[in-house]
Amino acid sequence: MSETISLRLPRETIKKLRELADKEGKDRSALIREILEHGVEEKNLDHAVELYRRGQITGWKAAQLAGVSLWKFYKTLAEKGILIQYSEHDLEEDLKV
Repeated sequence: MSETISLRLPRETIKKLRELADKEGKDRSALIREILEHGVEEKNLDHAVELYRRGQITGWKAAQLAGVSLWKFYKTLAEKGILIQYSEHDLEEDLKV
């Protein structure tokens, strides 16, 4: 099910969207949906990384929250220069999942 929303964008952004849609052979609405979906996925991943960095959730729970595999989550941590921390408590929590 989908829902229609409206938003205001700067003219320059609209121009860039039009140019990109032409380059990719897509209509502008499809391109905007694709960009928004990608952005939401990235935002979820960023949120999970932040919770993990603060020690509020385990890596496994963070990966689940972000909707990615544990390996992709750990790869993201490495790319951001965040050390993987895994304690006995984390293991116990992960085993509950």
